Amino acid sequence: MDAEAFLLMAMAAMFGAGIQAAIGFAFGLIAAPVLLVTMNSSSAIQVLVVIHLVQSIMLVPKLWRHAPRQLLLKLLVGSLFGFPFGLAVFMALDLRALTLTVGFLLLAFAAMLALHETGRLKIASISYETLPTWSTLITGAVTGFLTAVLVMPGPPIMILNAWTAMEKELSRALSLTFFAFCYVMVTMLHATMGGMPSSAWGTAAALAPFVVVGTSVGVRLSSQLSEGRFRLAVLGVVVFSGLYAIIASY
Repeated sequence: MDAEAFLLMAMAAMFGAGIQAAIGFAFGLIAAPVLLVTMNSSSAIQVLVVIHLVQSIMLVPKLWRHAPRQLLLKLLVGSLFGFPFGLAVFMALDLRALTLTVGFLLLAFAAMLALHETGRLKIASISYETLPTWSTLITGAVTGFLTAVLVMPGPPIMILNAWTAMEKELSRALSLTFFAFCYVMVTMLHATMGGMPSSAWGTAAALAPFVVVGTSVGVRLSSQLSEGRFRLAVLGVVVFSGLYAIIASY
């Protein structure tokens, strides 16, 4: 891999880590298309899940106590049903199909975010404490599935957070704690069943310092910038990333 390609991956990892540290999601949404296209291998997904673990180690020890316990537990249980199906799909897809899937998923998520931000998609809010158990388990299962396939646990959790109108800090604690569990489980699955090559571990180690820098900056920004501005920035990045993935796959 040449220096220019690595620099592009490093910037994507740092920026994605920064955004996720600030608002609780978007690491995979931003970094996955860049890593897939640059590495030209499905092992990019394996690299991505490992560098997510680096961020989790930095953030979760200070956050997990603030996450709603019952809601978190139900999400964890639900995710266990999604992991094996996600790994099976990951191993069956070729690189072009994987990249296209990333691109179209990003654009679909961007459309949903845009509709919600402009008020055209109204989601009736209920308290997270009264959320039906079945809906939480399904959300957990879909999140586990998407983490195993694309390392993109964000979309279903963002929908859940919008549905419950959860405040930013509570949402951030829940998202990052739950995602950390997903990253650990998916890393174990890839390492034991998915055939994770040594090169993937090496690339992840090389990108880790950039994740540390991005995470540190994102933590500081989380208390200084409004959530609305972050959502607008993420929306633009998601659209760009989705189009980039689709165009690059042809």
